[in-house]
Amino acid sequence: MVVPPLGIAYLAAVIRRAGYRVAIKDASAEQMSWERLVTFLKKERPDILGLSSMSPTIDVALKAVNVARPFVSTIIMGGPHVSVWGQEIFRQCPELDLGVVGEGEETMVELMAALAAGRSPAGVPGVIGKSFVGPSRPLISDLDTIPFPARDLLPLDRYHYPFSKTRRITTLFTSRGCPFECIFCDKSIFGTRWRARSAQNILAEIDELVERFNIPSMIIYDDLFTLDDERTRDICEGILSRGYKLDWKCESRVNLVNSNTLKLMKRAGCTMIAYGVESGNQVGLDYLNKKITIEQIKRAFAHTHEAGIATMAYFILGIPVESYEDELHTINFAKELNPDYVQFSVLSPFYGTKLHQEAVDKEWYREIHARNPMDKDLKKPVVMSPQWNAENLQRILRCAYYSFYFRPRYICKRLVSMKNSTQLLGCIRGFSMLRGWLKG
Repeated sequence: MVVPPLGIAYLAAVIRRAGYRVAIKDASAEQMSWERLVTFLKKERPDILGLSSMSPTIDVALKAVNVARPFVSTIIMGGPHVSVWGQEIFRQCPELDLGVVGEGEETMVELMAALAAGRSPAGVPGVIGKSFVGPSRPLISDLDTIPFPARDLLPLDRYHYPFSKTRRITTLFTSRGCPFECIFCDKSIFGTRWRARSAQNILAEIDELVERFNIPSMIIYDDLFTLDDERTRDICEGILSRGYKLDWKCESRVNLVNSNTLKLMKRAGCTMIAYGVESGNQVGLDYLNKKITIEQIKRAFAHTHEAGIATMAYFILGIPVESYEDELHTINFAKELNPDYVQFSVLSPFYGTKLHQEAVDKEWYREIHARNPMDKDLKKPVVMSPQWNAENLQRILRCAYYSFYFRPRYICKRLVSMKNSTQLLGCIRGFSMLRGWLKG
């Protein structure tokens, strides 16, 4: 999976609107080597280089900062890792000049103005430096005021998603924030208040995707796309009234969908919904503070399948209140739900979450090789509670993937469901990657 860096594209859009020259280099999508990146930076020598990173990929981002240092005047980093770690980022990466905490659109425009005028950025809300922490910045209340991402600056032909019907795809955000309080989730960027773009604003962006960029396939990355049922229906009806033949995926919660809206979403082009199921045991769901029940999970999957929409189910293994046998039950529950795809992950206590604090307080925090096949980081933080050890965590993870994906009935189902060569190739690559991972 290679998808557009939407956060960077939003920042490029607001910076450009403010009158500054801006370019995006998606080195990952272009599969640039470090040597090619050096050559590029040495030639371009930008005044300012901006990067964004999450904690699992911070090692790559920090290396990029060090590689770029000789060729750039000012290096700025934003994203979840900086937002949660604050000034600690400068101890992790002394070569970094400035950090942006929280939502970056308004902050970057003000920061650019300060730097262009030769003023100290110390007073800019949302900016941190080695010797200062700027005032906090309120969340953006009206998301409709933000320009659409600068997709024209991205290598659009380089992006692909294995579940898409077409080769040309993009990502989309229609809301920010989440009012739920799962203990493993960090909300340092978008906060706990759900803020939504209007249906009209979203449809205008979809118009641009289809008519300007010829992109019919999109991944909606909102945490809670279906929180407002009326808004969801307005978006779907707008797509249908335009006659667009779209292919889109979204994420939701099992307690935020209903049969009628799911059927409308299917008609409007929704081909897959991903749900955070997490556990097949109510005790595990309660520990994670998911605020959902086993019955709600079953009902949501039944309604989604009835609507003809494919499902992705996310599961968490290694929950402190669950035993190895409980996780075997979760694996069987995954098969019972019969999703089209699953992703199993070991519970990870990332810095800034309630889970991390508990893991540290109880001396359960460890970092081990417990990656799932999709992870890019070498090691993962885990909660090593008394009933779990590194061997069992790795064993249950491999057991989960093998027992779900390598069932003959499931393999036949996947092959029969392939609609075109793109999907078939993605399926073959996926099984090949998974088999290689299982072999260690």
